[in-house]
Amino acid sequence: MPEADHPLFISGKVVLPDGSPVAESVTIESNCGNRKRVETYSDSRGNFSFELKKRANTMAIQGADISDSGNDTLSKNNAYAFQYRNCELEAVLPGFTSEVIQLAANSSSMIESTDVGRIVIHPIGGSGVSVLSVTSLAAPGSAKKAMDKAREQETKNKMQDAEKSLQKAVEIYPKYAAAWTELGRLQYKNKDTANAQRSFEQAVAADPKYAKPYLGLTQLEVEAAHWEKVVDLTNKLMALNTSYPAAWLFRAVAQYNLRDYDAAEVSVQSGLKVDADHHVPRLEHLLGLLLAGKKDYVQAAEHMRAFVKYSTQPAEQAEGQKMLAEIEKRSAQANLTADSPK
Repeated sequence: MPEADHPLFISGKVVLPDGSPVAESVTIESNCGNRKRVETYSDSRGNFSFELKKRANTMAIQGADISDSGNDTLSKNNAYAFQYRNCELEAVLPGFTSEVIQLAANSSSMIESTDVGRIVIHPIGGSGVSVLSVTSLAAPGSAKKAMDKAREQETKNKMQDAEKSLQKAVEIYPKYAAAWTELGRLQYKNKDTANAQRSFEQAVAADPKYAKPYLGLTQLEVEAAHWEKVVDLTNKLMALNTSYPAAWLFRAVAQYNLRDYDAAEVSVQSGLKVDADHHVPRLEHLLGLLLAGKKDYVQAAEHMRAFVKYSTQPAEQAEGQKMLAEIEKRSAQANLTADSPK
């Protein structure tokens, strides 16, 4: 496709294999030339729509933890810096694989808007039970409407209004575990940790088999350095769903701080297996530290380089470069010692 000279509007629907809509928010991600970007989220009926418009050259990858919705800033440049050749769309939800929509296949109809149809997501094993809360299906229409409004307000950076809409959703339907979880996520982003914890706990009480609020509670305990609690929470989370890379990272960090280094390495390796798209580069960082501690400097350097490669934050990249230099220094010293005459 030629470079776009006007905005293009994309819409579609996320459904399960039986054709039923996904009743919770699912991330819609574009992949253009191996550059990934969070575009929007589906509503409580599985519908999504967004505008492909002026973009910065860099593309944001969805944050893996509960705190980051994955949004980034759109370019203010007058020129389009984004081409739609070889673009794909997929739905991203932990515990599911997604069918891929080829945008180029619809190029002839992409004049002002196009409906890409259905994106089908397939549960991995039995994980769908824990990723989607059963209470979402029973939510009344007014509660779902408030939930959808909150998501729309959040995309417009109206965070206080989004919190009020979520409060309304849970007032209408107190067992709305997904809404409680979203409320906790926004409260956490607003540094209101006490209310965030309460909201996550309300979500767990409403649906104990819903995995996502456990992730929020775990992150709060990580920041409080309550390592035993982190291990306990991740045990509960892993019993429900093992497909959250951030959960494996939190577990590994706790084990590392409890000096259970072998267990931490197992957790990191498990996290890397489910993080094929490298959403959580900190897994590479921690594995580099663990291997350096075992004086396996070659492998440690390899994973620290991967951390620098996949991290999108300049501060993290600088940190990784510093650690890489230290690992290479230790490696050189070890080689000199090994080569010196006995």
